[in-house]
Amino acid sequence: MLRRTLAVVTALLVPSGLLVATSSSDAWALIGGQGIANCQIFSGHGTVSPGLTPAGSASGVKIHFTAMLDSAAAGGCPNSNVTVPAGDTIIGGKVTGSGFYNGVNADACSNFNGPDVVGKIVVTIKWTMSGAPIAPTRIVYTSNPGTVTGAPFDIITLSAPPGSATKTGSFVAPPTLNTVQLKTDLPGPGCPPGPTSTFNVTGGNVLV
Repeated sequence: MLRRTLAVVTALLVPSGLLVATSSSDAWALIGGQGIANCQIFSGHGTVSPGLTPAGSASGVKIHFTAMLDSAAAGGCPNSNVTVPAGDTIIGGKVTGSGFYNGVNADACSNFNGPDVVGKIVVTIKWTMSGAPIAPTRIVYTSNPGTVTGAPFDIITLSAPPGSATKTGSFVAPPTLNTVQLKTDLPGPGCPPGPTSTFNVTGGNVLV
């Protein structure tokens, strides 16, 4: 009863048309953007643990990364089409990911750039918009094989199928657009004695 009375008093005291925060976090919930987001990755960094070596160590591999999307001024998202919010465009953003790979000697360079399979990697893309803000896109990748290719440097391409990619937040449809690609300076498939545990992101793309 006291809570309802306070709510009524607040409504009487606040001028019409003014948004007032309540105890519910839903008052500030961001809408889910709709359409297609197709943006270039500009730069970033990451880690793999344990570090990659030629022989590996009969272990899985944990991976963490952060990358920035190209700004609109640099032509970062020319093929995007945001339909909701109407008239809004993507002008940048931040990509973060964390998870692990499975496999026999998964931390061997030739296995990481080869048969390793994603156990689970969660990627979050926080969008910077020209107008109204939108909810981040969250993608959960599970059981995806063959995500790392390239020579002399590894290119990590998280996508599905094979495996699965579950999207929530913005740009959930169509579900078939679920790619996050990172161009890195990790040596692959061959590598020095190592261990190589840090890497830079030199480019890439998100298509969701």
